[in-house]
Amino acid sequence: MPDSDRIYYAQRAAEEMELAQSAGDPAVMDVHRRMTRRYLERALVGDRPGDELDDEGLVGEAAPVG
Repeated sequence: MPDSDRIYYAQRAAEEMELAQSAGDPAVMDVHRRMTRRYLERALVGDRPGDELDDEGLVGEAAPVG
């Protein structure tokens, strides 16, 4: 993964962390914390070949349709 992609994901993780800290609703806070973890993992580990779906059925940040 190019360094520019890793930087992008690290920045998104920081933004999600800020959103989690400012959220008033615990459910919204939880979603932002999950997104923070996903972005941090992507920034640190990069893409995982063959791992298109995670255990929650997510591809990146989008849930499957259907």
